[in-house]
Amino acid sequence: MPRAGSPAVLAAIATGMVVPVQARLNGELSHRLDDGIAAAAISFSGGLVLLSLLALFSPALRGALRRLAGAARNGRLPRRYLLAGVLGGTFALAQSTAALVTGVAVFTVSAIAGQTLGGLIVDSRGIGGGLRRRPGAARLTGAAVVLVAAVVSALPRFTDGLAPATIILPALATVAAGFLLGVQQALNGATTAASGSPLAATWLNFLVGAVFLGAAWGVGTLVRGTSGHPLPTSAWVYLGGLCGVVFIGASAFLVGRIGVLLLSMASIAGQLGGSIALDFLAPSGGRSPSVLTVLGALLTFGAVGIASRRPRGTDAT
Repeated sequence: MPRAGSPAVLAAIATGMVVPVQARLNGELSHRLDDGIAAAAISFSGGLVLLSLLALFSPALRGALRRLAGAARNGRLPRRYLLAGVLGGTFALAQSTAALVTGVAVFTVSAIAGQTLGGLIVDSRGIGGGLRRRPGAARLTGAAVVLVAAVVSALPRFTDGLAPATIILPALATVAAGFLLGVQQALNGATTAASGSPLAATWLNFLVGAVFLGAAWGVGTLVRGTSGHPLPTSAWVYLGGLCGVVFIGASAFLVGRIGVLLLSMASIAGQLGGSIALDFLAPSGGRSPSVLTVLGALLTFGAVGIASRRPRGTDAT
């Protein structure tokens, strides 16, 4: 297995740092529209437009998409793998719905728990055709440290006073969404291998995710009507889709090299570290990161080191 300082692990950490920026952008778009599902759908659609424009001017990407279609037709790639974008859309849907009920702290801990559990199971089962990596002592210890770090970093935000019965179901739904995110990364790895390009896998994710979230937006509009807010005119609030392209594309490239669990853990470390940096550089709500939040982020970096210290041969079958 790659060491904690390997280029692939460092790239996964850097990739995770994009997520807080995306969350801040999508959060602002959601606030201006007063509709979280609409914001998620627009973000995915923006990513799809960017990738489609790239495909228009990139013969290499168009060739990769043709190889992907051929692999699905001849059975080399199971067709159900093509729906991986629904799993990413499910997580985006949880961000825009469950987080409003549970609060940011419970949502963060639940999502990290789901991602960590998903990484352990996906790697151990070799889901998506990846290399099977047994959950040895180093991996299990690292996963446990990540969960502790998530709780520690979120402690300052457990102040909403919500009744446990109110948040149990949304929290469980978030755990499930985090788990599905790990499955999505594994399927994207298989799609990347079949097409020869992580951008082809990313384009497919955004196509399927945009359709899924667009349908959810449509159903929501029929049920509760529109918010009545016009689309914002500030271009920067639509850049969440670009952040999503970077995150999904880089994850699709890295998952075959370091596995889903280590990718998830390194990404979580990057997310927490990036959140702290963003709060220092551009505070939101007038709150600076607490000591516990910084400690939790440091623990995640330690967890990545623990989980990645063993050579590949000792954890793979």
